[in-house]
Amino acid sequence: MPAGVKSQLPQALTFLLLALGLAAYFTSQDILLAGTWMFGLGLGYVLQRSRFCFVACFRDPWITGNTSLSRALVLSLIIATLAFTLASLYLDRPGEVYPVGWHMLLGGFIFGTGMVLAGGCATGTLTRAGEGHVLQWLVLIAFIGGSLWGAHDFGWWHEVLIKKAPLIFFPERVGWFGALLLQIVFLASIYLALLFIERRVFPGYPDSSCAGVNGLKEMGKQPFWTRAWPYWVGGVLIALLDAGLLAFRGSPWGITTAFTYWGAKIYRLLGGSPESWYYFTLPENALALGKPFFLETRTVLDLGIIGGSLLSALLASEFRIRFPRSLRGTIWSLAGGLLMGYGARLGMGCNIGSFFNGIASLSLHGFIFGLGLILGSYLGVHLLLRFLVGDLSKA
Repeated sequence: MPAGVKSQLPQALTFLLLALGLAAYFTSQDILLAGTWMFGLGLGYVLQRSRFCFVACFRDPWITGNTSLSRALVLSLIIATLAFTLASLYLDRPGEVYPVGWHMLLGGFIFGTGMVLAGGCATGTLTRAGEGHVLQWLVLIAFIGGSLWGAHDFGWWHEVLIKKAPLIFFPERVGWFGALLLQIVFLASIYLALLFIERRVFPGYPDSSCAGVNGLKEMGKQPFWTRAWPYWVGGVLIALLDAGLLAFRGSPWGITTAFTYWGAKIYRLLGGSPESWYYFTLPENALALGKPFFLETRTVLDLGIIGGSLLSALLASEFRIRFPRSLRGTIWSLAGGLLMGYGARLGMGCNIGSFFNGIASLSLHGFIFGLGLILGSYLGVHLLLRFLVGDLSKA
């Protein structure tokens, strides 16, 4: 803890007791809810401690040439692929395989543009909200609005693009061993390419493996709850927690679907009838919409992520209420949140549900959504540099 910063340990312990009390309540309702809550806390904690930012993974190579976070993401995907494969083969947990079509590329593009403008993806929005960033709470509201808008239009997109798109599951094409081998080789090649790019931009810079070892040494000097973790540590833990969640409840980590349910519940309070939309006639969505707010597993998971981030920030005495200082930057961030919400529904998920879980599940759609994220991030970076370069430090 930096000198002069007041310890927030009492608040952290108070919140920890509250979190454990909620776990006990969820256990009395359904052990699935309790486990999901604990996984959410773990994910939020890891994201906050490691500063694992998916936006930076896609943005930084375009702006600075720094690929440390990008390589940590690739490492995380390799581990998740191995873990998801084991879960699928030995626990009959198939992960997530979605149709591959233009909707995936377009959804990823819209989402990628939005996450750069908003300064946070689905995970980043929840994590920074837990740290006290008011801007990310505003972005979350816009995110919910965009998700609801996307759900409203989902029936049209389904008729035009989605229902015609095929499922391309690599093990069905080349077998499990072939699919796993090809994907690991491909991801390892991306890792090496990113390392090559960084060394070209920063010649003579110390090897990243040395930085990782030094990061672990620094972690050992102070309690782990006050030290920032190396990116790769965050990536490894995220992959393992995601696979653990898949094994526990039969479906992996997801974020933005819950936002759609929240928006629909608000819309119903205002007199709307979202249950008549095609999206909410789908059995799983209809069932979730009918559940009480705090008894829906996706909602519990998202709230757990916010709670885990808050707990981590309090333990490290880093929690602060931070207000946005630029109206212009706030407006662009809100636009980014709206785009993320719509892109997530069109792409049937976000940087986690469609991209991360898709790739880990050996499904082609994850790579297509990822390509959209890369292209959208490129556009978002240029919009930032063109219109907001003077406001970046204020937003």
